[in-house]
Amino acid sequence: MMDKDDDQELATIAARAADIRAGLDAGYSTTELKGAVSRRLLHALVAASTAATAVKLGALAARLEEVELDGIRYSGCYQRALEYRKGSVVTFASSMWVALDDVPAGVQPGSNTAAWQLSQKGQPWARKQTEGGR
Repeated sequence: MMDKDDDQELATIAARAADIRAGLDAGYSTTELKGAVSRRLLHALVAASTAATAVKLGALAARLEEVELDGIRYSGCYQRALEYRKGSVVTFASSMWVALDDVPAGVQPGSNTAAWQLSQKGQPWARKQTEGGR
């Protein structure tokens, strides 16, 4: 699911690609563009592409490291008196819930979709019928 920031980033990338294409085509005639590519030009294109990829990989590596540092923390059964940090995982009503953000005490899983995400739905407890009908 893409949000507004993703759409904006894609538009920026498309505009930058158009600028690069225009810059590459600007200094050459149609005949030159149809001809063989020189080694120098090919090397420059590969170097520029590699440098851009290295920058993106560096940013992704830093982001991944941040995610791995925090990780997911199983916090046991939900307790209404506790506060939970983003990424905390709790068990509540036989299901597993993940805190999407820092959750203040008393915000029960399932009561606020901005705070909790159902991760694994459990089976409800089966109640045994007794002789008294209770």
